[in-house]
Amino acid sequence: MNIDKEFIKEEYLKSKAKLGRQPGSKEFYRLTGISEYQVIQHFHKYTSLVNEMGDIQKSFGEKYYNKEDYWDSYGNLTRELNRIPSSSDWLFYKCKPLKTSFLKKFGKNWTDMSYLFFDYAANNSEWNDIIHLFANNKPIDTIQTNQKSYSLESKYSQFIPPILNNFLSLSIQEGSSNEFEKQVNLIFQMLGFETTYFGQGTGRNPDSIARATQYNYAVLVDAKARKDAYQIGTEDRKFIEYIKTHTSNLNKTGHGIIYFLIVSSEFSAGIENSIRNIVKETNVATTLIKASTLSKILAKKIEYPSILNLEILKELFITPGVITDNQVDKLLFRLKLSK
Repeated sequence: MNIDKEFIKEEYLKSKAKLGRQPGSKEFYRLTGISEYQVIQHFHKYTSLVNEMGDIQKSFGEKYYNKEDYWDSYGNLTRELNRIPSSSDWLFYKCKPLKTSFLKKFGKNWTDMSYLFFDYAANNSEWNDIIHLFANNKPIDTIQTNQKSYSLESKYSQFIPPILNNFLSLSIQEGSSNEFEKQVNLIFQMLGFETTYFGQGTGRNPDSIARATQYNYAVLVDAKARKDAYQIGTEDRKFIEYIKTHTSNLNKTGHGIIYFLIVSSEFSAGIENSIRNIVKETNVATTLIKASTLSKILAKKIEYPSILNLEILKELFITPGVITDNQVDKLLFRLKLSK
């Protein structure tokens, strides 16, 4: 018998019809009598055959799920949490089907699942008790401002804890400065620092001090929520004053190296003179980082907690200026954490 590519595809369809679902590789070989070698000859591997037939290769060891199974799981977790589940929730509660199966099944990012579920559940009375949670839903990882998209890539956003879902949004809402400062402080705690939060109304202080005592350094952190790009030059004198004050105190407690870091949504051009002025007056490296870049660092820290430690993070604060995504990517590549 001539076992060509078209014959294999026809047999695949017959097997699928007989089972009422797509066949696994062992089922396919058993039902058709076609050998694995013959599939490899024409498709390189069984998963290529599955993909060419328009089906989704299941994750290893995971059973077959139909569309209703996906949405039952998604809806039930929503009901349990009383909110739309994030990808972190899905991983934390070890839900099935796997998150990767959702992405393959529907060909969308996780943040799109809430829209797809709403379309599915809107006319199904089974979900009447939770459908209101989706009616006014906005993407949590993408916000629009001044016709510009400010977003976090899904490969990073999947590791951001739900408590920080609105972090990027807060970074551009000047009326929410206090909440933004608190979330920046929380991020430094999650990175492994011991923090002291000052916030607004405490005089000439940074918003937070993040200490890495084991590695002999500390970071003075100032968070600036801005709708437009932040211009550092307007507050040079204030920064210099409290850097000098806290440097002296921190040196006495064993923190021989001090860094100053500003976190905001964006930074304007022409910051070099202000940075030089602060470094000249304080001898403290002054760095700036966008909220989205800080989120990426946190995501990688959560994904690889033992590798991306405080000693490694110290490298990002050494060189004055903006900590760019490119710098972070190079560090991750060197640590073999990039994907």
